[in-house]
Amino acid sequence: MLPSHESVLRHPHVLVYLVTSDSADLSSIANNLGGDSATNNPAAFQIPAYPLVTVLVHTESQVDARVLQSCDALVVSLDGASGVGAKTIEVWELAKDLTLPRHILAFNVVHGRADFDELCAIASRTMEPDLMVRYLPIDSDDELSLTGVYDILTSEIHAIVENAWITQPADPEHIALTSSAREDLFEQLAYLGLDDATLQNHQSGLPISVTKLETAWSHPDLVAITPIDDGVGEQIFGTWLNLLNPLWVPTQIDGDLAIDVTQTTEYIGIAITEDLARMWGEATGEKIGQKTSSDWNVLQVVAECCGLMWAKNLIPGQTMSSAASTSSLVAPIF
Repeated sequence: MLPSHESVLRHPHVLVYLVTSDSADLSSIANNLGGDSATNNPAAFQIPAYPLVTVLVHTESQVDARVLQSCDALVVSLDGASGVGAKTIEVWELAKDLTLPRHILAFNVVHGRADFDELCAIASRTMEPDLMVRYLPIDSDDELSLTGVYDILTSEIHAIVENAWITQPADPEHIALTSSAREDLFEQLAYLGLDDATLQNHQSGLPISVTKLETAWSHPDLVAITPIDDGVGEQIFGTWLNLLNPLWVPTQIDGDLAIDVTQTTEYIGIAITEDLARMWGEATGEKIGQKTSSDWNVLQVVAECCGLMWAKNLIPGQTMSSAASTSSLVAPIF
């Protein structure tokens, strides 16, 4: 059933597709991003601070282009122990073609063969030539873990001290060592996010306010890399998540009426692979089935997570709904 015109937007959930190496520790990645497992299926988790975001995790051998084409953003987690594989590069290029928001996470930079700088170089060479680097990891005194990040843009250190996050100005040594990287970042941000007048002033050699560059950092086309070991990138990644909006929004059709599915008043979804469906609305406890041209067949549901349902024998493109529903979903075409 379709809602009345007075209905409000209730379910604008965002699906983030996270791709990592086959050897990666999925639970460690989730924990370092502040995630909680929301299902008995380890392939998905939520971050409590962002309840409308669901992160679906696939390793390289599990990557499915149909999932990428049905999500709202792509994240690649590069492992310092394994680098980047051909499948990851392939899915990244497809996400570019789809103009999806993209982000890179640097994981295992302390104990892996590649450190953060090397992962940045690998990512720039194989996936994103214009990759932005704003936050550098800070090693602990014993160099066995990370304790925080250095913000090149603001010259501030964000670190964990006695189990609490603090922000403090960087010492002159940090600023001097990163001056070249800071100039590069300023230049990239100036051309990406400044208005014409401010950019012209920059080209004339006039200084740019850091506040304006921080605003440019939120530009939707910006692609950055964030270190995530020991939770040091959790807040940074969360800031990026907060910028995301639903992009893949099917149309719900009931007779002659049509709305986008984020306004639905029922629990309804669409199969995107043979075992995974995206869902919208509030679960009511009713049995959910798969609609075909003439039948409705109850599903064997394996697991559910906010906005996702795993079930057996799904037919991609088919609608998932209750037996009483008269609606169907049509996938968007870009």
